[in-house]
Amino acid sequence: MDPVLTSAAGAGILADYPRSAGRHDAMLAADGSVRPHWRPLLDELARIDGPELEHRHRAVRRQIRDNGVTYNVYDDAGGAARPWDLDTLPFILDGQEWATIEAGIVQRARLADAVLADIYGPRRLLETGRLPPHLPAGHPQFLRPLIGVRPPGGVHVLVYAADLTCGPDGTWTVLADRVEAPSGMGYALENRIVVSQAFADPFRDGHVVRLAAFFQAMKDALATLLPSGRARGVLLSPGPHNEAYFEHAFLAHYLGLALVEGDDLTVHDGDVYLKTLGGLRRADLVMRRVDSLFADPLELKADSSLGVPGLVEAARAGRVVLANPLGGAVVEGPAMAAFLPDLCRTLLGEELRLPGVRTHWCGTAAGRRAALAALDRSVVRDAFDSVPLFARGSNARLGIEMDRGDRGRLARLMERRGATLAVQEVMPPCLAPALVEGRLVPRPVALRVFAAWTPAGYVVLPGGLARVGQGDGERATLSMQSGAASKDVWVASGRPQGERFTLLRSQSEPLTIRRGGDEPPSRALDNLLWLGRYAERAEALARTIRAVVRRLGDDAGPDAGGAPDLARRLFVPYAQASEAAAAAAEAGDGAALAREMLALAADRNQPHGLARTLAGVRRTAWSVRDRLSLDHWRSILALTEEEDEAATDLADLAARLDMLVRRTAALAGLSAENMTRGPNWLFLDFGRRIERGVGATWVARQLVGEPDERAIERMQMALEIADSAMTYRFRYLGTFQPAPVLDLLLLDESNPRSAAHQVATLARHLNELREQLVVENDMVALLVRLRRTDPALLTRPGGVGGLSDAVAGTLYGLSDALADRYFRPSLRRRTGSAPRREGG
Repeated sequence: MDPVLTSAAGAGILADYPRSAGRHDAMLAADGSVRPHWRPLLDELARIDGPELEHRHRAVRRQIRDNGVTYNVYDDAGGAARPWDLDTLPFILDGQEWATIEAGIVQRARLADAVLADIYGPRRLLETGRLPPHLPAGHPQFLRPLIGVRPPGGVHVLVYAADLTCGPDGTWTVLADRVEAPSGMGYALENRIVVSQAFADPFRDGHVVRLAAFFQAMKDALATLLPSGRARGVLLSPGPHNEAYFEHAFLAHYLGLALVEGDDLTVHDGDVYLKTLGGLRRADLVMRRVDSLFADPLELKADSSLGVPGLVEAARAGRVVLANPLGGAVVEGPAMAAFLPDLCRTLLGEELRLPGVRTHWCGTAAGRRAALAALDRSVVRDAFDSVPLFARGSNARLGIEMDRGDRGRLARLMERRGATLAVQEVMPPCLAPALVEGRLVPRPVALRVFAAWTPAGYVVLPGGLARVGQGDGERATLSMQSGAASKDVWVASGRPQGERFTLLRSQSEPLTIRRGGDEPPSRALDNLLWLGRYAERAEALARTIRAVVRRLGDDAGPDAGGAPDLARRLFVPYAQASEAAAAAAEAGDGAALAREMLALAADRNQPHGLARTLAGVRRTAWSVRDRLSLDHWRSILALTEEEDEAATDLADLAARLDMLVRRTAALAGLSAENMTRGPNWLFLDFGRRIERGVGATWVARQLVGEPDERAIERMQMALEIADSAMTYRFRYLGTFQPAPVLDLLLLDESNPRSAAHQVATLARHLNELREQLVVENDMVALLVRLRRTDPALLTRPGGVGGLSDAVAGTLYGLSDALADRYFRPSLRRRTGSAPRREGG
């Protein structure tokens, strides 16, 4: 037996690892021995014990969670919060095997580019009969408005991907070509970062080829297509609800692109512009992750809310580089695979180096006969099917599962509509070891490999993204949308890799000093403002619920002291609680109120409860993921993560609220101390200050000034909610009177929790904007009023109410003014909502 197998088996890792007859196992040679390029990894597995391996596995999962790496599986219970599923063990290729794949991928990228150039250009393939007219013309994503349009540089495929697997004889076969908007590069890069840390020694000893040079080559190549002296690029994403939004944000950050949605861009006279705080800025490069059909509601799919009206016009004018150019999906259909060998000979004068799955197009009599003859070992698909095989929504059907009646109906359908059908022979995917409960188990795997155009030819990402299938055999599901896991892909070069390459500039290259960054899209600033508002609202609500809960305590019976009165004043007018909470507060029923406080903190069905507010924090933060540092994002994850079990009693709830308040304070501290003072920080702070100023006046109005037997208790609670109790105690030595309390909460600019402090800060923020807003005069007038107000006058009837109305009205007016000036063009998918607090 192979010595590595013997050693590893001693550690229990490779015990009972099965050898699968008739399937290619990437780790094993034909004689069952471990292939040499897998030995460094297996040596590491043999060296460490089970607890250490489990520790590394947990560390990988923790890093994936902390980095916010997600992939949303539609209809999955985890929804957008589903963590990226990464198998800890990499998929390893040797240099010789990789050279074969690399050469084949380069050729297929050239072929896809040549086919698209002909389909949208001279159409000689159609005229000579090399390609049936129905295949491009009948494809639902064939874009007639782009016929005759030559993209910048004449390149139709700037980024290419292919899905591959390996047959029993060791031959790599292409399962599908991806040209439209190939996804997965960002996940491949994240996988590499995580796995290379988990197995640093095998990564080094295996001389694994690094990835950064590929991305640098891609960036440099795109720059050659841009007008001289201009290099503003954006990554166009469908938005935060897309399953791969993490990748969009990650790639945009890594490549130095602005992450945008369709609403962030506009087209004027054939030029694409980005809407920013400072006005329109021309965008010369659009790396798109929006399918072509949805990219322009003006000329393509009219009901699309994802695209940019006029983008086709800009493409026709050649004034923008699209990566990839529109219309590439036409070469991805299964039926096209039947013609690629002949097209390769015709267009490139070469034999196809990487074969595709044997495919029969049913648009001819010969094709139908061949398809029916191969049915037992094939799958029937729509000729233009874009859904991965056997993934959710796929209409693919295994021929072996069809009875005689089904086959008769299929034959008749082929006679009527054969041009819309393709039959592909099934190729079970190859196998690779996966870590399952501390043991190595073979799992079906397919690779996605990426190529990028450069002026010198296509370059290939050395590695890629491996997908670990669910199930096995013919129905193995390798789609990420259907729950497949992923692996990092290592290319073992056999020679040291030298210095680590990075996308950062050389240390010796002089840089121009800059004191500002890029100009964010208006939509991003809108979401940052709402992130500030939601975060502040969550903190205020947590402090308020905690104050009521502390006063319930042991009094949560039929007569709960002053807690119901406090809850009635704070929650009922603000509509923060359900009708049941209102009834409990009005009736003075402490037990019922305790139950409602638990619900208000944890029930997501409470429209303005704490759980819903925290969901707003996470949603808006996710929308601006590319604008937040990793520490900032992790702080938000810690703040918004849902508890496994809801609090069951007041003591448990109070402890959780204490933790929540500390986490909101940590988030506020990161924002205040770690964010550069630019537009991102400015609008985040706008939102926080607006919400805090309105909240301060609300608490003062509801709890201070009414002389009765509970007046002191209410003032103490107001100071507690405003985190100003210590300051008051040091100043006034425990003597509670309305005037000094109102002064501290409303008028004292030295108190960072007071309304006056918020108004003064907002007035300074307005001065930092490039243009004056009408509301700026109102803000200055309000600040003057606050500075001139005598605290004693606020204790008179209507004093607090009048000032509270003035503050709230001006701050809400500021929020509306910012939206009117900067955000109105991006209102199609606003993420914020603000129920206004009416006076009472």
